[in-house]
Amino acid sequence: MTDDEKDLIADLLVRWEEAFEQGEDIPAAELCTECPQLTQTVRSKIESLKTTAWTKRDPARPLTDQQPSKDISGTVLADRYRLDSLLGSGGYGQVYKGQDLKLQRPVAVKIGHHRTSCDLLLDEARRVARLKHPGIVGVHDCGEHDGRVFLVFEYVDGQSLAELVRSKRLSTREAVELVATVCESLSAAHKLGLVHRDIKPENILINESGHPLVGDFGVACTLDDVAKGRAGTSGTLAYMSPEILSGDMQLLDGRCDIHSLGVVLFELLCGQTPFPAKDKTELREQILFRSPMQVREIVPNVSEKLEAICSKAMSKHPGDRYESVDDFAAALRKCLEAGTSRRSWLRIVGLIALVSLVGLAIAYFVTSPSSDGLVRDGVLHFDGRTRIVTNLQRTLPVTLEAWVKPDPYRDENCQFIIGSDIPGEYGLGIAICGSMLSVEYVEGMVNSTAAVPPNRWSHVAAVFSEDETRLYLNGKLVETASGSTLGGETRFVIGNVGQDNLISFYRGQIRSVRISTGERYTGEFEPKELEAAESLFFLGTGDERVQDHQFLDESGRVKGRVERF
Repeated sequence: MTDDEKDLIADLLVRWEEAFEQGEDIPAAELCTECPQLTQTVRSKIESLKTTAWTKRDPARPLTDQQPSKDISGTVLADRYRLDSLLGSGGYGQVYKGQDLKLQRPVAVKIGHHRTSCDLLLDEARRVARLKHPGIVGVHDCGEHDGRVFLVFEYVDGQSLAELVRSKRLSTREAVELVATVCESLSAAHKLGLVHRDIKPENILINESGHPLVGDFGVACTLDDVAKGRAGTSGTLAYMSPEILSGDMQLLDGRCDIHSLGVVLFELLCGQTPFPAKDKTELREQILFRSPMQVREIVPNVSEKLEAICSKAMSKHPGDRYESVDDFAAALRKCLEAGTSRRSWLRIVGLIALVSLVGLAIAYFVTSPSSDGLVRDGVLHFDGRTRIVTNLQRTLPVTLEAWVKPDPYRDENCQFIIGSDIPGEYGLGIAICGSMLSVEYVEGMVNSTAAVPPNRWSHVAAVFSEDETRLYLNGKLVETASGSTLGGETRFVIGNVGQDNLISFYRGQIRSVRISTGERYTGEFEPKELEAAESLFFLGTGDERVQDHQFLDESGRVKGRVERF
């Protein structure tokens, strides 16, 4: 089938679906009057779409016309489980935070609305009871209360991945690590012949230690169910695999979960799902017939290898995906190891290069008061081979900021504006990777989706505290990262990161450099120029001026040590 024919089929199905929503079922033969050779294919696709019409429903609507039950917080079930507070209510039932009065431990209790959903809850209990894995939310007990079945689950004191990503953006390393861990947890279910079928951020819970657990096996099925034709179409549309959406149940196995995890990985890396549809009709059409967006279309600094891994996981046909979640996890972890090895290699290369340059006397150092043309018209000009080593030691908390005007970008490597390395660890610094504003803190690099335009002045800033890093572009918060920081007596550097690092040099202009002790910005702000000379560098608190650390002397020359290689 040609691409033109695929496009035509997609258009015909959209036409049919719009009519179907209005109560008209247009026959495939009528749709294909001008392309009769496509009639059978279109007829088959229409039948598949009819079987998935349920995806238009509100997922919180009950399965029958009966309304959801009222809040019964305070009730004690089976003389043992006290329902403390309602956490949520959906089509199958209600979920409460509760207390096991016998074992004195918190629990999560799911109780069905009515008989139909109660039968489904019992099926879920039987499935999950077979699973014993630290990465899967376990079921403790089940029972009945006033004709309603309830399940008692392990209570995860934390939040869902969906809630987490609404409050912070995970780094690339954190996203890859999380998805690999979920793969390894799902492996236990797949080895028992159980397919989840509804992997999405809402069903991945993050405990207080930051470890992900897979929950809600309510629409899971066994491979035996599939073989006997008892596995209906289920899941959440945005994360649903094409074979589930089209009703091709003969293709259904654990690889549908791989597809869903590929979508989750894409969303964590890019901050959006891979199909930019306007509505559910268009989304179904894209999942079935269109290629997903590529990661690097949105986040250019993601490696080609990681992009390929994500794309393979989201392949249309199960045979083109990874054979198992174990294979998917292995590919992700290998990608992580390659990134770590590359950084270590670059540091070693940098050290070797530095020794060689010193030994051959190729490098020369220009020390104040001369700045050898670095400052022109009160602005610092960096050529990608120059840095300024200041006399200021790294400190915490600290705020770094500057007005920058980058040269046109030549590649996707990182170039640091201000930085302070720590031997053997990541340091602190503001960088541009590709064209995206990025920040380095002790636990790694975090890449935002905010682009810094070349040949234009922009204000960049980063606030580093003991437990959080915040990155700003033109006063707008574009990225946050959590994690501990380490000490280390290293100096702040402008135009690079670290005295021993011979890569990641900045190309472009910088003015109004400021390094302030403390957290200068806690929310969004309006960037301001420094009031005195156009290029200043000082360490102070708030707006306090510490003249001893002024960046330029009275003659407009750099007071730090300029190194050129």
